[in-house]
Amino acid sequence: MVQTLVLGLHELATNALKYGALSQPEGRLQAAWRLREKPNGARQLRIDWEETGVPVFLGFNARPIRRGYGRELIEQALPHQLGAETSYELQAAGLRCTIVLPVAEER
Repeated sequence: MVQTLVLGLHELATNALKYGALSQPEGRLQAAWRLREKPNGARQLRIDWEETGVPVFLGFNARPIRRGYGRELIEQALPHQLGAETSYELQAAGLRCTIVLPVAEER
């Protein structure tokens, strides 16, 4: 679980450095995480990643020009391998990504 999650976060950080918020002085990156307990007692780790201040180049119909490895990892591998819920939104103002993972109780 840790290795797959770290790969996803590594891809977000690498892309932020190459193309996103960390590539420009006016770019801003905010990352936050929290552990929460649902009413049924299940625990979840929620990670919010938001980049602003750098324009995102979108193709026709406001769709990204291409999808890279990092996005595929977040949208497909994390849900498949870890049971995560993910959202990855590219907008003209920047990038917003949310990852919600179930956290098992240690015994």
